[in-house]
Amino acid sequence: MELFTERLILRSFQETDLDDLYEFLSQLENDEFEGYPGITRESSLEHLKQRVESEEFYAVVLKETGKVIGNIYCGKRDYHSKKVGYIINKDYQRCGYAAEALFAMIREAFRQGAHRIYAECDPRNESSWRLLEKAGLRREAHLRENIFFHRDDQGNPIWKDTYMYAILSREYIQYPETETNSEERNHV
Repeated sequence: MELFTERLILRSFQETDLDDLYEFLSQLENDEFEGYPGITRESSLEHLKQRVESEEFYAVVLKETGKVIGNIYCGKRDYHSKKVGYIINKDYQRCGYAAEALFAMIREAFRQGAHRIYAECDPRNESSWRLLEKAGLRREAHLRENIFFHRDDQGNPIWKDTYMYAILSREYIQYPETETNSEERNHV
């Protein structure tokens, strides 16, 4: 599946995406919100292999240059649900790319019959939860110390909280009809 937006292409990962994938994953080495410690070029190869073989990871590609600036995840879950998540290269954040990719993925997931779409994020990651709210998802839960990505110097987990957001198909308000939306439907 490929989705086209005004500035982006969302497509399957390809073997040639290694350099761009390594670039944005290595930015998360010590990131407080994501768990990608110890990223090397070699470990990025394994991440790329997983993404190439997956039908749930999509490369976020700039139409203008062909550069992969991140990924968006849309994974199947039980009961016609989908879980979404996204990572955007720090050099391309705050340009609206995450919103553009997320809106397109939500639109497509509901078009394909999803009943519920949900996402999780760190409560301290205000940019992420504000984006989810902008996309129409509602905060359903605040899970306390439910996950960890890093350990302290003694090897103990550094626990963190999670916000859970979701939107139901009956709550979904179609994003405004634009040329981009029409183009997306014609390229799926």
